Amino acid sequence: MLAMDGQEPTFRELIRLAKSGDKGAFDTLYHRHVTPVYRYVYIRMRSKEDAEDIVQEAFLKAYEALPGYEARGGSFLPFLFTVARNLLINHSKKKRPIATENEIMDREDSGERTSRETEMRELRESLADAMEMLTDTEREVVQLKFFAERSYTEIAEALGKREDAIRQHVARSMKKMRVYMRQKNNDQIA
Repeated sequence: MLAMDGQEPTFRELIRLAKSGDKGAFDTLYHRHVTPVYRYVYIRMRSKEDAEDIVQEAFLKAYEALPGYEARGGSFLPFLFTVARNLLINHSKKKRPIATENEIMDREDSGERTSRETEMRELRESLADAMEMLTDTEREVVQLKFFAERSYTEIAEALGKREDAIRQHVARSMKKMRVYMRQKNNDQIA
């Protein structure tokens, strides 16, 4: 979608157009933001189908909330992350079982796994175990930083925290995960 001057429309222009009913503007917002929102949701759900459902619902809720949405900052992502986060919280309250990495691999695996695939699976499992050692806030910050590839500023805005607090959470989380991974590797060698 191009603005009248041939340039890509700005975030604020897209919001203004989407609020006025321009479905193409919202479609552009969707395409610009769906990947980081999907990554954020998928890492929490570990199920492609559930993640797709949550992301679809998040964008639907964001579209429905557009009339009251005030464009602050230069990104729609903090708002989308907040919507997705609330949907994830509601989903977990329903006590629906979340697929484990092993279940996903078993469903997707129709033949023999290569050595590399096995190593990658083990690394993902170790990483998931290390993530479980973190507090909910630390886990969420790490997911936003490394899986959704958000900046400290965007994370702080999305979570309603100070940027320096987010940096501390990331540093503390990474230290905890390194200690856990080293200990696990030492236990496997011994």
